[in-house]
Amino acid sequence: MVSQTRARSSEAKAARREQILDEARRLLLTTRYPELTLSDIAARVGLTKPALFAYFSSKESLFLSVYEARLGTWFSALEKHLRLGGTHSARTLAALITAMTLEQPELLRLLPLLSGLLEYNITAERALEHKRWVAQQLGTITPLLEAALPGLPPGGGARLLTYTQALIAGLYPMSEPAPAVRQALECGGLGDLHLHLKAALQDSLEGLYLGLSARSGELG
Repeated sequence: MVSQTRARSSEAKAARREQILDEARRLLLTTRYPELTLSDIAARVGLTKPALFAYFSSKESLFLSVYEARLGTWFSALEKHLRLGGTHSARTLAALITAMTLEQPELLRLLPLLSGLLEYNITAERALEHKRWVAQQLGTITPLLEAALPGLPPGGGARLLTYTQALIAGLYPMSEPAPAVRQALECGGLGDLHLHLKAALQDSLEGLYLGLSARSGELG
């Protein structure tokens, strides 16, 4: 049994916070978000639920931090690629973004929850911290995107990423139907109604990126 001890030093508290985030991430891979509880996560790191509130004020705040960690990894990978130089077509950029996103299963699960759930039941201070963090990430990556996709106008990189997020948030749940729906699709000769995420995401992103770059030419 894990002993329930509180971290005392700032270093120990930071390590405990990372441990909590890691356990929350692991549970997210095997358990649907509505079924996850702070009590389960607290038990895994040797804390009581009340003690967990010293690190995160709510379930939403905890998983918003998991989201930030995974999105930060995604941004870092994209930045590393874009700094290699060269340009993309809409198709090759869509393929890159699709491949990178499929490598982040936790991010896929959290993106549909962001606006309707994770950004609720957090403090105004936490919301401001989150939005400032996102703005900082965009400030780094959007000029690289605008240089990498010919025709994308100044400021178009932010729209590209925002619309990309919306597409992923909509397509992922459709690709993971409830068990009863999945069975109906498989047994009822309705397989064409099942959305396959990789193909659907790449097709949708390519169309989006083509539209954004073509619109720039029209406006010019």
